[in-house]
Amino acid sequence: MRYILFTYFIAVSISCFSQPATRKAIIGIQATVKENGIQIDSIFQNTTASVLKLKKNDLLLSINDTDVKTMEMYQKIVSSIRAYETIKIKISRNGKTLNLSTKAIMRPFETSDLADITYDWVKFREGYLRTITRKPKGKTNVPCILLIPGYGCGSIENYSTSFNGKLMNEWLKNGYAVVTIEKSGVGDSYNCKPCLEADLKTDIESFDAGYQYMENLSFVDKNKLFIWGHSLGGMVAPEVAKRHTPKGIMVFGTVFRPWSEFLLEMHRVQKPLLEGKNYQETETFTRLIQKVYYEFFVLKKTREQLYQIPEYKDIVASELEHKPGSTNMWGRHWLFWQQIDSLNLAKTWSELNCPVLVLNGGTDYEQCAPIEPILIEKTVNTSHPNYATRVQIEDLDHFMMKSNSFEEAVKNFRNQEYTKGNFHPSIAEESLIWLNKVK
Repeated sequence: MRYILFTYFIAVSISCFSQPATRKAIIGIQATVKENGIQIDSIFQNTTASVLKLKKNDLLLSINDTDVKTMEMYQKIVSSIRAYETIKIKISRNGKTLNLSTKAIMRPFETSDLADITYDWVKFREGYLRTITRKPKGKTNVPCILLIPGYGCGSIENYSTSFNGKLMNEWLKNGYAVVTIEKSGVGDSYNCKPCLEADLKTDIESFDAGYQYMENLSFVDKNKLFIWGHSLGGMVAPEVAKRHTPKGIMVFGTVFRPWSEFLLEMHRVQKPLLEGKNYQETETFTRLIQKVYYEFFVLKKTREQLYQIPEYKDIVASELEHKPGSTNMWGRHWLFWQQIDSLNLAKTWSELNCPVLVLNGGTDYEQCAPIEPILIEKTVNTSHPNYATRVQIEDLDHFMMKSNSFEEAVKNFRNQEYTKGNFHPSIAEESLIWLNKVK
């Protein structure tokens, strides 16, 4: 079951700069995708949905005269709506069709008891990216961390209720500021290519813009700037770091080898774990998709070209998510993944001239390959002896939760236990031990 959740935040003192565009609206529903549309499960107070007097079990038919029958279409429409714009919604309620409209409600600003929070903009290509910076309340001349998340197109506006928020809070308590920046087209971003259409180069450039923004903040110690990269963000982080001179870089749950090579190991772990396949079925699948991956990632063939090969047709549709007219693959443009595979991370890591912390979890079924952090550590230390430190936390999973096995980690993720306090403190503790030593 897939959910759509728009929440608003528990909030601190906020400083807002002049804005090139109105802030995005908050819709304020939780809903389930059904065959015939989007069914509302709950409505949050003080949001556009509550003003419209939407009710549980209402079926959304259209928004602003555009049908909403899929998750992708729903997200595309609502992500473009800004505060105070007129929003028109058609719903079905108890068999009757209703047309409703109102002015969209602005998403509230986040506040915190720990931090001074600043909302700002960074010029990016022809538009602007939203930044949210948190610094320890009332402090100046502080070290600062640029946070680079995984590959998805989720907004930094949601961090306060996620594992990212829990990690940032620990850094803030210990005197570190944190800069976050939206990916292209996400959140309040203005006049930028949608994230689903953006490539890897765009991601790297957006986080590079975030680093430059961090460098120019008046309250940071410019000699103590760090980068954090989680999951696929740990592949982007060194690509950003090599353009600058950070004090250090931290990565967690990330990959070193070519993406197509890592994926084979991931399938061997995750197919039995997530889909219940036996190991013979898994191996048969893996050997077939290995051939597809070679042609897609190495030979750079398009999904359409591979789809035309009878042996590959079904697996290209199911695993590479090929649909006529769609560029979406695994939540990004399919070109994004070809570019990820082309990264030469051995070269990048060996050329970095700063301390590196490599973290991984023993129950991380997403990253799942313990050789990855070892290779990063050895690559860095071969070029710069003693620059890399590797720490494995045995009962840590990919989403920074305490899990005792792959199976428990899957269960914890599906139940969103990270929102209920199951945050593993060791990941923050180990990062702070290293930060305080390096700075």
